[in-house]
Amino acid sequence: MIIERADADDLGVILALRTEASDWLAQRGINQWAVAWPNPEEQNRRILTSIEAGETWMIRDENEATMGTVALDTFSDPQLWTPEEQADPAMYMHRLIIRRKHAGLGTEVMDWACHRAHRLGLHWLRIDVWTDNIGLHNYHLRNGFKHVRTLDLADYPSGALFQRPCDD
Repeated sequence: MIIERADADDLGVILALRTEASDWLAQRGINQWAVAWPNPEEQNRRILTSIEAGETWMIRDENEATMGTVALDTFSDPQLWTPEEQADPAMYMHRLIIRRKHAGLGTEVMDWACHRAHRLGLHWLRIDVWTDNIGLHNYHLRNGFKHVRTLDLADYPSGALFQRPCDD
């Protein structure tokens, strides 16, 4: 597994990964990522901004084939995290997408992200996930995350909050 920063040329690959994941989820009756949030232009702008900030990573194999992607930053969304939580240094994980043929790799990527956060002096790896994707909630619980709370936000579909300590 090779993890390297994404560049602008990876935007199309990331969008394709998102579509693959959305299609797979839809086959299971889960509407996560069925619609670009909040709209296609803004979604693409946000991903490109993350790439340009050096916050998006590509996971590749030894032949440079893309296996997945993840974004990591330190922005704590005040609509999701309390002032007390925001005061405790954390890394926030977004758009962890692994191609189905590499299922299981997500655990390694989360471990890598947690080690990265620890090296940067951060205490937590946090994520907000699709509120009604219970399978995804359980996946994070199996990977060392604790459920913090679930928010019911009318304008934001990812209100299930999880965190994992990064004390190495």
